[in-house]
Amino acid sequence: MFYGLNKFVKNLLPKRLFYRALLIVAIPVILIQLIITIVFFDSLWIKTNKGMTRALVSEIQLKSKFTSEIFWFDTTSYKELVDLRIKYQNGFFKFIVPKDRLTSTSARLFGLWITVPAFVVVIISLIFLKNQTRPITALAKAAEKFGRGENVDEFKPSGAAEIRQAGYEFDRMRKRIMRHLNQRSEMLSGISHDLRTPLTRMKLQIAFIKDKDLAIKLSEDINEMEKMLNEYLQFTSSSFMEKDELFNLSDLIGEIIGKYNNENITKEILPEVYLNGRKNLIKRCLNNLIENSIKYGNKINIELQKKKTSIIIKVEDDGPGIAESEYDNVFKPFYKIDKGRADSKSSVGLGLSIASDIVRSHGGNIKLPV
Repeated sequence: MFYGLNKFVKNLLPKRLFYRALLIVAIPVILIQLIITIVFFDSLWIKTNKGMTRALVSEIQLKSKFTSEIFWFDTTSYKELVDLRIKYQNGFFKFIVPKDRLTSTSARLFGLWITVPAFVVVIISLIFLKNQTRPITALAKAAEKFGRGENVDEFKPSGAAEIRQAGYEFDRMRKRIMRHLNQRSEMLSGISHDLRTPLTRMKLQIAFIKDKDLAIKLSEDINEMEKMLNEYLQFTSSSFMEKDELFNLSDLIGEIIGKYNNENITKEILPEVYLNGRKNLIKRCLNNLIENSIKYGNKINIELQKKKTSIIIKVEDDGPGIAESEYDNVFKPFYKIDKGRADSKSSVGLGLSIASDIVRSHGGNIKLPV
């Protein structure tokens, strides 16, 4: 029961820090105002009005002829006047008196003094809360941008001490990751250069081998090594080097499909769908998925849909499919489901890994059909 009540209260509360902090400030002010107002009107203002009314009745010259102290009044029928009636025998006497004789003008001033400062305090709180939550919002946007692989300009922490500390730690983490990625890229460039040189020398030496069968086998091994090297470098290359740009995703998919010139590839593409991202990486991702479908399937269909703020790309084929138990494994680097599958030597198992990395770096998700 308490868990359900707690969940219900959490659902009612705003999700953003700014509005939660505003509630913390505004609710006590409003409660205090309500309590003061209720106490004032109940114990002071109403009693004061009744006392002034009784004083007015006692001042009326005909009072000696009244045998009853029963009276009532109407303050709504007239704007500046009060209809006062005093019971007398079988009827009543009617008096029209100014409201100033019956009501205290200090009540309006009191209501003004307790209302205006409350609004002023809330407005000032809004300004200060906005200034306090702005650094948190900036930090969240920078972390989100960096998580998608976008280039983040020099981040300057601001705000309270705790927020500044979080900002400094984020900036230090960002610099460490960037330094690691740059070192990795430089190392891989050196490895690539060092490995390509002996492979090229081996190709030249194979040309002088008289045994043609042996030469062909060695050439195939060297070609496979080069392909593995290229795919590995492609997988580990840093995507932080490319900047985001707004491009027409519909046109890009159309160009990629046209490049294959394959009648077995059909498409259902929503026109004029734009994406803010790294165009070359998206192109590489789609190429990997389409080439994988061509390798294991005959009929291929590519769809592009847009639902609210989400873009959905479907690549479907009539291939043998993947067992559900292997869904998580196929996105791992260098993983192959079946070593004996066709053209197993032509791939090192990085196509889906690269595609998954690219999609996730853009804040998306890649899934296999259930």
